[in-house]
Amino acid sequence: MFKRVAGVIIKNNKILLMRRIRDGQEYFVFPGGGVEEDESIEIAITREIKEELSIDAKIDKLLFEIENQGRREYYYLVKEFSGQPKLGGEEKQRMNQDNQYYLVWMDLDKIRSLDNLYPQEARLKIIREIDY
Repeated sequence: MFKRVAGVIIKNNKILLMRRIRDGQEYFVFPGGGVEEDESIEIAITREIKEELSIDAKIDKLLFEIENQGRREYYYLVKEFSGQPKLGGEEKQRMNQDNQYYLVWMDLDKIRSLDNLYPQEARLKIIREIDY
């Protein structure tokens, strides 16, 4: 089964999300990506955050796991990192008029009503898990 890791990156009561505009649809996702063959999920999350966001993350803990669209997803809490988040990796390379990526710091309480943050199951779990 395909595995995906995602970072729940929180600083100053804000969460870092990836704003996507794809084929005219606007939505938000948690930064992350696929676990490579023979790679641990702990290594994958730090690698994905480095590639996608250009920061070095200190993983706090595994928040939860979910099943989403036939894959196992692991959501890790990140409260400490070094560097300034900026778009990198494949997302930066694939950016075009029909496929856009933007990093957005959003107030944590706003995700309660953000119905275009996917996957919804992860959004609801974060609302329950995070003390803010």
